[in-house]
Amino acid sequence: MPVRPGDGSTTPFAASSSASSTAVSVILVGGGKAQLSGPAAVRDLYTSPQFARRRARAETSGVPWFVVSGRWGLLDPDDVLAPYSFSFKEQSASYRRAWGRFVAEQLSVVSSVGRGDVVEICAGAGYAAALTAPIQYLGAQVVHRADVGASKPGDELR
Repeated sequence: MPVRPGDGSTTPFAASSSASSTAVSVILVGGGKAQLSGPAAVRDLYTSPQFARRRARAETSGVPWFVVSGRWGLLDPDDVLAPYSFSFKEQSASYRRAWGRFVAEQLSVVSSVGRGDVVEICAGAGYAAALTAPIQYLGAQVVHRADVGASKPGDELR
């Protein structure tokens, strides 16, 4: 389980706030297969050029951002995580649906996403498909930006 450095917490996310407006309120960035060989902050763990571009977009946006992992769910960029092997696209449809609901619930806790908010998903189609309905159920709009950091299909499904 990922941990926050220095706080002894085993909670896989940290609190943040979001503003209600038509502008993007939160950005979700898909993790990736390429990872460092040892534990690192989530923002540094994933090493693909695609993740780097998506991370740069999120960091320069000025809004809260999180990484989504098919294995761990919603991760704060400062969480520390060991490298892992997991394929989201190889999971059952019921797993992907449950994962989407789980991530939306995590998101509602850490960012109070709701009516009037816009959640931008910078990840592949599999993540977007699993996340869209649960996030919309919270009342937020979803914008999918698969083309940010586009690479070969399936890279982000980790």
